[in-house]
Amino acid sequence: MLSYNTHGLPSWIAGDDPEFRFPRIGALSNAYDVVLLQEDFDHHDALRSETRHGFVERGNPSREGLHCWVSCSGSGLTFLSSLPRERIRRIDNLPYGACYGWLGNANDCLATKGFQHARVEAADDLTMHIVNTHLDAGDAPEDREVRRRQLAILRDHLVENASDEALIVAGDLNLDDADPDDVRLRDSFVSALGLADSGARAAPGSAWEVLDYLYYRSGNETALRVLEAGEATEFREAGAPLSDHPALFVRIEAYRRLAVPPSTGITAPVR
Repeated sequence: MLSYNTHGLPSWIAGDDPEFRFPRIGALSNAYDVVLLQEDFDHHDALRSETRHGFVERGNPSREGLHCWVSCSGSGLTFLSSLPRERIRRIDNLPYGACYGWLGNANDCLATKGFQHARVEAADDLTMHIVNTHLDAGDAPEDREVRRRQLAILRDHLVENASDEALIVAGDLNLDDADPDDVRLRDSFVSALGLADSGARAAPGSAWEVLDYLYYRSGNETALRVLEAGEATEFREAGAPLSDHPALFVRIEAYRRLAVPPSTGITAPVR
């Protein structure tokens, strides 16, 4: 699985050439079974020109009836999968309905940020829930309050719709690992859902800020085991990164929990 903020803003805002970058991102993404993209705003067709994933789902659109004097966007989220279509049992694309900043504070209200919630059959009728999201940016107290509200919305949705089931939550949370207030907010959300850190992080020694995360938990029937996680360092061209965020990956195994006494806590894969 890949999670990647692609920096897909209009070229005059991005400050580079996304129409050059996005076909390369699409081609490199083909190595992953499930791809969760953020900021796939204005260059989706360029991305698709090189992707081979059979299932592609874009996130929620812009607010209905919204009129802007500049380009207003939806969530910028995209879910791609090479799994057979019937294994994607359902996918919902939901807006948060909360933002801060139109012409300032990272201009988050120009987008309609939200989350994608997919129910995926891994194999042998093993189901996992996969969430792709992108929270508001900005350093002001109002920005952090919006992130708190967005996380509360996502938490309540998952408690209601994925209780006790295997779950992966990934994306650009805009929660700075070096900021104590952001860390408290992040850790409260993680704890409430019983999530564990997959270990997907930028390569050691890199200068990336830690804003992107990939969390997981096992469920009552489907257990998840992380086999490998880190930065997908191939997302570069001529030595330069293809986005302003690192691409994160995880290789994960799903297996059925055996019926064992609760006191042992033993799980084992189906042989």
